[in-house]
Amino acid sequence: PFYQASLSSFTTFSLFFTYYFYYTIFLNYHHYLIFFFFFLMIRRPPRSTLSSSSAASDVYKRQPFSSLPIKVGPINIFRVPVGHYGMVFVGNDPFLVSSEDGGLFAVNNPAFRYMGSIKIGETYINHSTIHIIRVPKGSYGCVKQNNVPALLPPGVHVFKTDDFVLTKFASLSDESVTFETITRFFVPKGNIGLAWRDSQPIFFQERGVYLVDSPMFRYVESVPIETPKIILGSRKIITVKEGMVGVSHHKGQLKILPPGRHVIEDEEHVFDEFLSTQQKSLNLTKDSNPSQLLMVCESRELVRIGIQASVFYNIRDPKLAVIKIGDVKDIENFINDTATAVITTIIRTTSLAEIAQSGRAMEKGTGMMGDDGDQQQSMMAAAEHDRNSSKKKAHDDDGGGDDLETNLPFFDRMHTDFISRLRENFLNEYGIFMLNVRIGDFKVLDEDISQSIANHASTTAATQAKLANLEGNRQIDLVNKDSDFRIERMQADVDAHRMTTNARARALAMKEDAQAQAEALKIAAAARMEATKLEAEAEAGSIRVIAQAEAEATRAKGDAESERATKLGSIAFGREVTLAEIHANMVEKSMAGVEKVVYLPTEMQKNPFALFSQDALSKVVATK
Repeated sequence: PFYQASLSSFTTFSLFFTYYFYYTIFLNYHHYLIFFFFFLMIRRPPRSTLSSSSAASDVYKRQPFSSLPIKVGPINIFRVPVGHYGMVFVGNDPFLVSSEDGGLFAVNNPAFRYMGSIKIGETYINHSTIHIIRVPKGSYGCVKQNNVPALLPPGVHVFKTDDFVLTKFASLSDESVTFETITRFFVPKGNIGLAWRDSQPIFFQERGVYLVDSPMFRYVESVPIETPKIILGSRKIITVKEGMVGVSHHKGQLKILPPGRHVIEDEEHVFDEFLSTQQKSLNLTKDSNPSQLLMVCESRELVRIGIQASVFYNIRDPKLAVIKIGDVKDIENFINDTATAVITTIIRTTSLAEIAQSGRAMEKGTGMMGDDGDQQQSMMAAAEHDRNSSKKKAHDDDGGGDDLETNLPFFDRMHTDFISRLRENFLNEYGIFMLNVRIGDFKVLDEDISQSIANHASTTAATQAKLANLEGNRQIDLVNKDSDFRIERMQADVDAHRMTTNARARALAMKEDAQAQAEALKIAAAARMEATKLEAEAEAGSIRVIAQAEAEATRAKGDAESERATKLGSIAFGREVTLAEIHANMVEKSMAGVEKVVYLPTEMQKNPFALFSQDALSKVVATK
């Protein structure tokens, strides 16, 4: 049992209160490893043994708190500071004692041992077989328990074992952490993780955290997914961008990879390089020496000239170019050697004067004149007269037409000659299309000729200055004349504007008069039309009334005749009268217009009606 030591005499009330206080602490903090408090009331020694030399006096003598821990026989008195663990043994069993507010502890056990204290916030607390690991945020704890590796996440971890080792703490921000056989790695978004497992390459293309426990696993790295060439062992991911192709060989056969993403699993499919199909430029050098900026050639007079030249090309048939020439470096060397040979040949067949003729055009077009610009200007001035003379002669001979071979500057002619020699041949034989050749700079390398040209440059400059002054005076005269002309033209414009304004005013007045007359005529025509309309409506009404009256009279007459015929038909005499009227009307109508004398028999004369059959007429009357 554990006891709270009493180091002074207490009254019965004080002892009871102290006992109750510590008993309450025990009830509230019983979950700690050691919180058993008992109070031992040591009786006052007999008055006969108060001598300091007695044994009882030695056992019960007073000791200060500053000397803690105190061990008196089987009794151990110790204090655990605030925020600390007390490390103790009870026999061979380890315990950790803690108190939030600190505490004074007494233990009456001969097997009890107090080993000291340690801060609760320590990262690693080890007391015999007790291990407390506090893994900080953003870290992993690398530990081994019973020789088995493990990674502890952030937090507090408690172990009780004989075989436990904390090796290190690893940061969670590290891309990969390897501890013994455990590998933890993180593949960021947009990346591919590369690793080996059982001697086989593996690609991790999904974003996330991976934890692998295998002695045959090895993480290499992660690379951006847009990386053009990702190769790990036999596995390859080749991303060919637009304007490029990939050159590879599969079992010795050339394979051209078009733009896109290609995943290659076959170990016999070997990727070589990328080949651009876009327009490229190549600065020409002799002997494949890039440090030599000028390509040295000789003119027809064997004058050494340095020329800076570039060719522009693109590869139309990559497969043909690789088969016939080789890789990218071989293609560039081949184009450089061929182009320099052609340009050297063209320069060798050209005089220095012809080359100088192109200098002025080059200066205006590119602005790339070297350090010896005065030499080139004097060369151009010397050739200017001959060139103008040849232009005039060609113009006269051709009736004003252009002679391209004569008037075209040398570098333009060289461009035409260069393209005509190489373009078709390169395209058909090697799949390479020669786009252009450009001469950026040229320089006379012979010192004597260079000095002669430099001396001539001052004279040329003076002549050009005089010509510039004359041209300036001529421009001033032209400006004055142009100013007078502008004034006269402005006056003429003012007069023309005034006349135009007057003409427009007269035209507007005439237009308004015409509109007024047209409006008056329109009003008169509308009035006449309205009168005519009213007359027509009145005449139509009159005709309609007359027609209605006539129709009414006709209808009344018809009704009267119908009534008369009905009444006459009701009696025999009436029928005879009706028959006689019909005979009379028929005779009258048949004899109408007859002017000749007609002979009638005697019986007809007495009875004109005998001409017709009375029986037939009777039938007619009966039918009606």
